[in-house]
Amino acid sequence: MTNEILRLKDVHVRYGNIEALKGINLSINEGEIVSLIGANGAGKSTLLKAIVGLEPLTHGSIEYRGKSIRDGSRNRKLNIHTDKIIAAGISMVPEGRGIFHELTILENLEVGAYLLTDNSEKKRRIEEKFEMFPILRDRRKQLAGYLSGGEQQMLTIARALMSSPALLLLDEPALGLAPIIIQNIFATISKINKEDKVSIFLVEQNARMALEISDKGYVMETGNIVLEDKSKNLLVNPKVKAAYLGE
Repeated sequence: MTNEILRLKDVHVRYGNIEALKGINLSINEGEIVSLIGANGAGKSTLLKAIVGLEPLTHGSIEYRGKSIRDGSRNRKLNIHTDKIIAAGISMVPEGRGIFHELTILENLEVGAYLLTDNSEKKRRIEEKFEMFPILRDRRKQLAGYLSGGEQQMLTIARALMSSPALLLLDEPALGLAPIIIQNIFATISKINKEDKVSIFLVEQNARMALEISDKGYVMETGNIVLEDKSKNLLVNPKVKAAYLGE
């Protein structure tokens, strides 16, 4: 029997008069890669921000390992701040990478471990990330702003992993990258899931690659989940093929 690590129940998010999320229900089990696909403006990034507390819920709730972390009711005690959510085991790789351009690679990784007080453990985790991305070790003293797009994405993933999350949220990790770099990034995502036992929630425009590495997928349109199935089934679904796979 699989254990549920994340559940969203009837989640709504509103920007003024615009309802960005219109009652989202989804779940992720321990050890799964779950993908969320959909067109630009569907609400995918808003959903990830809501999970980590960067967007307030107007209705519904989000549970992590059976405990409420975000709630749309008036009971503010049910809402956990973003730093506490990260400390609990959820980390996010934002769209656009969000690295600190004027800091070195090493300093960016240290920022990712800001909750960690044990310096020896911090050094161990940094070396672990350098093993994962050797090119970052070679350039550890280089300013992050001088990295290529692919190298910046590697750094962003490495930084998110510095908190040793149980659940990693990835927002468009392939955005703006060359095909060969995209393949490397997706291979790394699979490796993190299988070898490091990290559950992954993957939001991605490249629907085919997302579904090929995930166990389960959701399709989002204008703030609604319109389809849910095993990823292998979504890959052959005629509607998904026509709308998102270019077939």
